[in-house]
Amino acid sequence: MKQPPSRQVWLACMGFLALLWLLPLYTMLANSLKTIREIAQSQYVLPPSGLELRNYVVALGVLRHGLVNSTLVALPATALAVLLGSWAGFFLSRLRFRYSQTVFFAATIATFLPYQIVLIPLTQLLADLRLINTRPGLIVAYVLLNTPMAALITATFFQTVPAEMQEAAALDGCGPVAFYWRILLPVAQLGLLSTAILIFTTIWNEFLIPTAMTQGTFNQLATPVLAGLKGNYAQLWHIQMAGATLTSLPPLVIFVFLGRYFVSGLMAGTLK
Repeated sequence: MKQPPSRQVWLACMGFLALLWLLPLYTMLANSLKTIREIAQSQYVLPPSGLELRNYVVALGVLRHGLVNSTLVALPATALAVLLGSWAGFFLSRLRFRYSQTVFFAATIATFLPYQIVLIPLTQLLADLRLINTRPGLIVAYVLLNTPMAALITATFFQTVPAEMQEAAALDGCGPVAFYWRILLPVAQLGLLSTAILIFTTIWNEFLIPTAMTQGTFNQLATPVLAGLKGNYAQLWHIQMAGATLTSLPPLVIFVFLGRYFVSGLMAGTLK
């Protein structure tokens, strides 16, 4: 059966947009497998003449310590931000008090404000706590910056839980704290997982905070180390693209295996 022309045009436009969206990914993978001679000839879009896997060996040798640091920072920071944010989200969505809407609005503002405006006071705070150039300092910074977002997302999801459920639990002697741990968290697993995936990806890909708050290479995360892979005297794009591929693997693996739960959790939070 012949499809209507309008549908064919729509599919062609979607295919063209998909190719544009995939072009950076193709460029990264293609250049990560090229020789330095091909890079010097600016053959960025052409496919590689061979498979220069040594680029990945070199990139991994430089990035290894940064990847370990990123893992040791991103995992606990994500867990703490989701935990504290879910407490705040529960407080904002289930407990009604005089200024609840004002606090919720303030959390929304804090979520969408660019974090660069608090970089200087945040750096000063960590310096006063003697946490500059340390992994715990980076964890504290990311928890402070991402907890409002976790609170907003989880509060939106918690609002979809019927109020009758908490009322029934209260009749059985289940207080707010017990209701949160025993009932709300198991029901809100998808929302918490979606929040954790989003925050982990944000922390893993973030560049400015570790650049501003670490010195040297011992506590640097993967993204600042990756930025230095292009070379000082020659443009080593093949090495940097190999490093970019390696650095993007953890978030990519998470979305491949948990992507459907991520989308389901976000959709569940929009339906009430």
